[in-house]
Order: sequence, then structure tokens, then C-alpha cells
Amino acid sequence: MSTPLSDFEEPRWSVRGEHRANPRLRLYCFHHAGGSAAEFTRWHRYLPQDIDVCAVQLPGRGARIKERPHTRMRPLVAELAGQISTDLPMVFFGHSFGALVAFELTRALVESDGPAPRHVFLSARPAPGLVTRQGSIHDLPEDEFLDVVERRHGGVPAELREHPDLRAMVLPYFRADYEVVETYRTAAAAPVPVPVTVLGGADDRIPLEQLEAWQEHLSGPFGLRMFPGGHFYLRPQRSAVLDLVRAVAG
Repeated sequence: MSTPLSDFEEPRWSVRGEHRANPRLRLYCFHHAGGSAAEFTRWHRYLPQDIDVCAVQLPGRGARIKERPHTRMRPLVAELAGQISTDLPMVFFGHSFGALVAFELTRALVESDGPAPRHVFLSARPAPGLVTRQGSIHDLPEDEFLDVVERRHGGVPAELREHPDLRAMVLPYFRADYEVVETYRTAAAAPVPVPVTVLGGADDRIPLEQLEAWQEHLSGPFGLRMFPGGHFYLRPQRSAVLDLVRAVAG
């Protein structure tokens, strides 16, 4: 069993907006490709005091900028599985790339007979095996890489194109995240027996049937919720998304 987070001053892979004195639940949040824990660090402001929001910071960004980012799913999940604290009931929220990470981490915890999350939110990501684009983009020239990401998902900050120093800092982990996705293959394993809610943006390019197909990889209760907006619907729809998290988390 992992060492409780309370025994650490602050694990290098997690970021909290504030300390919660007596939490009853821990919400782990996993960011999109090229993202960081900053996507979720303000969520604690909109959730009850007894929910500890833990935004996962993967290697290569933020305070971990000097660490080499992962380029494969298995070692990434192995690191996270070794760090997850089990002193409180858990809920996972993963957006896009983070949805795959949350799903595979849940599978790893279940297969190791460890405590699994009580609920998992999988946001803006087709079910495993359904993204069949030809070729990879993680090794494209800089401008071409950013162009493709912008066409597919949007949300590429203009600053990345305008500031070479920022681009040099961000692109290594941005590319690494895409390499994880492009080399990812889900295991031929039993469906994961946890309750799951899949979320999507009504204007995203992900077909509804690709979100519904998550059911093929799960054996617990399943729900699907759509919100107005595109791939990053969770930003303008934050209040509605967190209302759902609160309702499910109890």
C-alpha cells in the first residue's frame, strides 16, 4: 500500500490549490496532452471543503520541468500507481489524454487488488482503439505539429507560436504526451468493474458512438453526459461539470 499523501510535504507529481484539513474524498485530475496541473488547480474553490482536489502534474512540466516526460503509457501508469494514496476514497477525472491515463491507472489498481476509485469521469476521449488516424504527429516539425493539434482539438495558445523560448520549454512534453497516445494500445483484459461517467462537448469532433463505446471496456454502472462546447467544453462549462462531480461524489 502506498504511503498516505499526508506523510509528504507535497508530492512532486501533484498540485493542490489549498490544504483541506479533514477531507473525506480525494479527487485526482488528469490533464490533456500538452497540458499541466494548472488546468485543475482552481477546482477546489468550487467544491466542498471535504473534497481534496489533487491535480496530477506529469514529468516534464511545472515544477517537474527538468524531469524527462514519459513517452509510453505503461511506465507512466506504473509511476502513478506507486504514488496514489489510498487513505481516502478516490474519484478520478481525466480529460482527453488524461482520460486514457485515468482509465489505465484504474485498471492497474483493480488488477493489483488495491483500492480502486469509487467513480471515474472520462472526458472528451473516444474509447480505446477507435482513433485510427494514419501516421504520427509527435515528431513533425514544430509549426506543422501545432497546426495539426489546432485543427484536431483547438486550444493551442498563441504564445507558443510567438515566443520561441516558451515553445522550447513546452514542446518536449507536448510531443511526449502525443507519443504516449500514438503508441498506446489497450490490453486485452476483462472489463474494468468501476462506475464511470463519460463526458463530451456537443461541438467536439468526437462522434457520440465513440464515447458510448467506452461501455465495451467497463462492467460497472455507466453514464454519458454532453455539454455545450467543443473539445475544451469543461472550461466554459466548469460550474455544470463540477455540479455533476459533486452529485456523483456524494
